[in-house]
Amino acid sequence: MINSWKSSGNTHGKKKSRFLLFDIDYFKAYNDTYGHIQGDECLKEVANIAKSAVFDESAFVARYGGEEFGILLPRANQYEAIKMAEAIRQQVEQRGIIHQASEVFKCVTISVGIMTVVPFENIQPISILHQADQALYEAKRTGRNRISVYSHHKEADSNV
Repeated sequence: MINSWKSSGNTHGKKKSRFLLFDIDYFKAYNDTYGHIQGDECLKEVANIAKSAVFDESAFVARYGGEEFGILLPRANQYEAIKMAEAIRQQVEQRGIIHQASEVFKCVTISVGIMTVVPFENIQPISILHQADQALYEAKRTGRNRISVYSHHKEADSNV
């Protein structure tokens, strides 16, 4: 994913990129309730929703770990990133995949962390992931099925 960002030519601080990290709320409980085969189908469905909701052709969507996904948006401004994240969040919820074990809703939902990448040559991919993960954690801490934006001034300070 980071290689995709670097190959976009956005590595000299000229443009800010956005990175979205999201995961399925209470996915372990989903797997425990419905089994791993149904869990895999759920992951595929959420991935398809994410890919279809991203309206930036330069974006890179990837699965990151078990139930986590990352979306690199090299050309999106903050408003566009939030708009895409909210579109994905709403479409996943509206898809209505039954999730009786969820403590949020009785359907599959996602939580999303957004961070701004200020590109430079020596950026460490782990710091991008760490900051996006902080925003994702904040979205989960404040109720799940929501978006949180990472800020350098206060960690993950704004919920959408």
